[in-house]
Amino acid sequence: MEENDKKKKSSKKAIVPDGGWGWMVVLASFLIHFIMDGITYSMSQTFLDPMRTKLALDRASVSAIFGILPAVTLGAGPIATVLTNMYGCRIVAIAGTCIAAFGFFLSRLWANVWFYYITIGFIGGLGFALMYLPAIVSVGFYFEKKRTFAMGIAVCGSGVGTSVLSYIMNEIVNVKTWINYENALLIECFIIIISLLCGYLMRPLPQEPSEQRRLERKILKESQQKSTSETDDNEVDIIVKSSNKSFFRQIIEQIDLSLLKNPAFTLFVISNFFTSLGFNVIYNFADDLAKDGNVAIHHRSYIVMSIGISNIFGRIIIGFFGDRKCVNRLVLFIVALIISGVATMIAPLCGASIFLHIGYASAFGFFSGGYVTLTAIVLVDIVGINKLSDAFGVFLLFVGIATAIGTPIVGRMRDAFAKFARPFLWPYFIFGTCTVISGIVLFAIPLLQRKKTNDNQVEMDGDTTTTKGDPSHEEQQQNV
Repeated sequence: MEENDKKKKSSKKAIVPDGGWGWMVVLASFLIHFIMDGITYSMSQTFLDPMRTKLALDRASVSAIFGILPAVTLGAGPIATVLTNMYGCRIVAIAGTCIAAFGFFLSRLWANVWFYYITIGFIGGLGFALMYLPAIVSVGFYFEKKRTFAMGIAVCGSGVGTSVLSYIMNEIVNVKTWINYENALLIECFIIIISLLCGYLMRPLPQEPSEQRRLERKILKESQQKSTSETDDNEVDIIVKSSNKSFFRQIIEQIDLSLLKNPAFTLFVISNFFTSLGFNVIYNFADDLAKDGNVAIHHRSYIVMSIGISNIFGRIIIGFFGDRKCVNRLVLFIVALIISGVATMIAPLCGASIFLHIGYASAFGFFSGGYVTLTAIVLVDIVGINKLSDAFGVFLLFVGIATAIGTPIVGRMRDAFAKFARPFLWPYFIFGTCTVISGIVLFAIPLLQRKKTNDNQVEMDGDTTTTKGDPSHEEQQQNV
């Protein structure tokens, strides 16, 4: 009995190194972001033209591959959450690496767009989802006082990977034409395999839910063997009930749609849905847009590189200001959204000047990086820290849907306007306008929150008045 109590006490006490091996975990997270986002955001630049040529298909059909990949990565967040809670960051990250690498390996075997939807989009996306969540969560477990700094270093891998891999892969496939795109997919498979080492570096800590479950199972086994008292038996029943939820039940619990009853949260989700329609458009069609503008082929790689590099600075600088008490985080978030939308709208006007293309790309990268950094922070301000996990599950569900449909829509519109001098003008203008409007409408959030607070107060006052005026209540009070 005493031994079990000691184990429970030790399981509740969180060990947060705030350094030491934690920096190896930060390195692992950085590399996973480098590989995963670097591949995701450079795929269209590298593979859109050669795939269209090989498959003899339009932009919408081929670009859908590059929309499904990030959409599944985001949409599978609840699945990744449940698996991470069950098996831990290390096992899930390693499993995700194997799944993603397997998907890219399979894509090498058959040049068929529907096959690519499955291998690159769904299998690769699911693998990336299982890699991404542990890369974030593991850093959170290892740091407390230095958590923001450590997380900032880790997520910067996204910008670095976008810059480096977009340049390298585009050079070897499109500029120098050293290899065909099928072999390039195989190279990306081997790049993903590097994440096996990253997953292995994620040593589990006692506070991980998976470790808590392991300890509960150990206590359960020992209690069943001893069965020394009635108290132990009741305790065992509690543990059994808490661990017997089905896998699908746990996934459903991660998507709490009742949160949509909160009007401020609903508006935030709708805003981000429209933002996500065009968020990946800049990445996926930057090279295609530059080609339409007659930018020299050996200069086009600099555009996505600029997005990646400026994205790093945006995450750090805007994240820094977001932590200041004197700064209104919601207003900062709205400004970042609006400028990202404006950058999208003016992109088709850049013509053949590589400097103008780098200009819009840098503005978009900087402020979209800040938008990504502030998303979770603003979400906490809206729903509270206790509801963050549930709210993020709902949020990712809608963002994933928008990401999947936005890219092929722009591809279809570009083909429809192919005879125009600037075929991307209207697609970019429409989706950029959606982003600007999605930012402006968020100014209503403080009003909605104030109204909700007032409604709750009126409801509470009404209940109090009714209770006071209830004769039966007064009689009960006299009896007491």
